[in-house]
Amino acid sequence: MKRIAMVGAGSMVLAAALAAVPATAGAQAVDEKKVVLVNAPFTGDGEGMPPEAISLDACLTAATELGGVDEFDSCADQNVGPVPESGKSPGFLQLTDAGEYDAGAAVYNKALPNKGGIEVTFAQFQYGGTGADGISFFLVDGETDLTEAGGFGGSLGYAPHTDNPGIDGGYLGLGLDAWGNYSADTEGRGEGCPEDYRAPAHLQIATNRAPDNVALRGPGQGFDGYCLLATTATDEKIGEYASGDIYGTDFPESLRSETLADAKRLVKLKVTDGEHPTVTVDIDFLDGEGWTRVLETAMPFAAPDTFKIGFASSTGGATDVHLIRHLRVETFVD
Repeated sequence: MKRIAMVGAGSMVLAAALAAVPATAGAQAVDEKKVVLVNAPFTGDGEGMPPEAISLDACLTAATELGGVDEFDSCADQNVGPVPESGKSPGFLQLTDAGEYDAGAAVYNKALPNKGGIEVTFAQFQYGGTGADGISFFLVDGETDLTEAGGFGGSLGYAPHTDNPGIDGGYLGLGLDAWGNYSADTEGRGEGCPEDYRAPAHLQIATNRAPDNVALRGPGQGFDGYCLLATTATDEKIGEYASGDIYGTDFPESLRSETLADAKRLVKLKVTDGEHPTVTVDIDFLDGEGWTRVLETAMPFAAPDTFKIGFASSTGGATDVHLIRHLRVETFVD
């Protein structure tokens, strides 16, 4: 029987290096060189994964052995829906199959110093089900002993959800939200947040959601905070499988694609260093147009001295397969 561990949020091993080289926002000039800190394709069977990388019911599709708790093992027992063939390379990091009320996450449970700007890129795939819920990538305070994620469902492993608290020590949570609740201040999200960092009125109604959007939520602890900082959701994007484009792209339709090729999207998250970093999110929809800036915001809340990172995804009564591939973490140096 599949084990479900409430943990992680976003994904991975990945980060290991993620932080350690200085690079201020102003210093990220075109003539500077990017230095690779982490290069984790997730296409193999997991050999060589650092011990700080913890699986919270995530698996590697290319792996052939079923392991124990916290191990990146085979996906042979997580095969509901059109998942990649188990044991076949090149593979993927699979966060969930298309089973109902499922959750998966992976974290890099080691503190990384906030001493330089970082750029995180990865490929994400959401497909094969009925559109739920989404994938998150997060940063938490490095002082946190990260053993589980926040609320699943529409909170995507970062924010709280009803009776489940948000991720411990949360600082920043990027939501790639297919179902549409991550941008909404419902189900316990956004409690105690100032008015400027609450969801708009049309997303404070329990029956409303905004499918196929990207959003950023800020710091929180337990059931307090996790305020909405930025979202692509508008009042025109309310309803079941709302149609329309995000900044001129075909993001909504592609999120619910039945094929891996159509579902693939490249995501780039940049976080500058300093006490109040600038955060940008770009997506390459693989439509020949290159990177598209979908969100940009300055963090109004002070950054911690160190970070830990991860990925998560979840399903509910509606489902999708959620995959990650080609994680890359870089920084900028002279």
